[in-house]
Amino acid sequence: MIVHLFEDQKFVDITIENFESVSKGLNKYIVFSDNKELRHVSRKEQTLILPNSSYKLDLDLIYKDCQLLIIHFLSPIKLYVLKNKPPQIKVIWSVWGSDAYNHFVDQNFFEPLTNNIRRRSLFQHRQSFYLYTLYHLVRYRVKPLRKELKLLQLVNYVITVLPYEFNIIKKEFSLIAKYIDYNYGVNKFNSFSNVPLGNSILIGNSATSANNHLDVFDIIKDTNKKLIVPLSYGAYDYKNYKELVISEGMRIFKNSFTPIEEFIPLQDYRELMSSCNSVIMYHIRQQALGNIFMSLFQGMRVFLNSKSLTYSYLKDEGMIIFDLKQDYKLIGIELNEEQKRINKEIVLNLRSREVIKEKTKGIIELYNCLDVEISNNLRE
Repeated sequence: MIVHLFEDQKFVDITIENFESVSKGLNKYIVFSDNKELRHVSRKEQTLILPNSSYKLDLDLIYKDCQLLIIHFLSPIKLYVLKNKPPQIKVIWSVWGSDAYNHFVDQNFFEPLTNNIRRRSLFQHRQSFYLYTLYHLVRYRVKPLRKELKLLQLVNYVITVLPYEFNIIKKEFSLIAKYIDYNYGVNKFNSFSNVPLGNSILIGNSATSANNHLDVFDIIKDTNKKLIVPLSYGAYDYKNYKELVISEGMRIFKNSFTPIEEFIPLQDYRELMSSCNSVIMYHIRQQALGNIFMSLFQGMRVFLNSKSLTYSYLKDEGMIIFDLKQDYKLIGIELNEEQKRINKEIVLNLRSREVIKEKTKGIIELYNCLDVEISNNLRE
């Protein structure tokens, strides 16, 4: 059996749909949550909810009949599960981004204004991290990933959002794992199709400093467009950063600045996106690629950081995207129909349901090979 480990996240439903379409009945889907009512997962009848605490967790419920374990985002509770893995079980780590990048030694992901803020709050950040480490030990009986790197040697295969990321992550953590080409896709692309766009600007995807909000504000400070800035979630110490972004945004842009501080349902988020014709994602590290693909599919003009792997990857794939620092004067100008067509076609070539289905079949083929290998070992 293939066992999938999740938190209550928006990618759970689409993953279940992908795997059940090619391997019905072969998978077990586990969601770690302290709440019995899941917020993002609608396929509740197909999931097993387990407590997000090592002291309450029955590992037999995870490892019984398991031959392949897929860790979707390496959170603390999953690190604990990995630490207690039976030796015969193979492991795939599907890296989302922060589960790897937050543990890099060199955090070269910030533009100057954002970096200055981080330096000024360094003591506070270290204090928060110290408390976070204690929380790890008490609740999960593991330390943060950087202090548990030996556990990553138990990982056999790694999935990254961008192919370009694998070698960087492999080198950073000295992994022995092999690469698997897989991604989640974007669910129900058709619901984003042919929707009229508004004139607002969407900035970033979260209240994390990797968005480089302050540097974006400085570059576009003369705009008179309405700005929509999602800030509903972030890292463990995100609230102070969120307050800073809101304060600076209101100071510079006054009533044109609209922060989104609470989680909103997917349909409402789609409508929010439709009110924009330009999207700015100024991350240096890989982040918010699902949002970027949705924006490109919907026909928006997307501005990225030219230092980022995402920018290089999308350029290499032929996407019509823009470097914020160089092209900021184009903000608010809608793409022409040919540009929209090109981006939409490339998005479908990379992330359509059919493409993801074929990549899912590749994981099932890997599982079948492991199943044969384990059976042969048992006979011996």
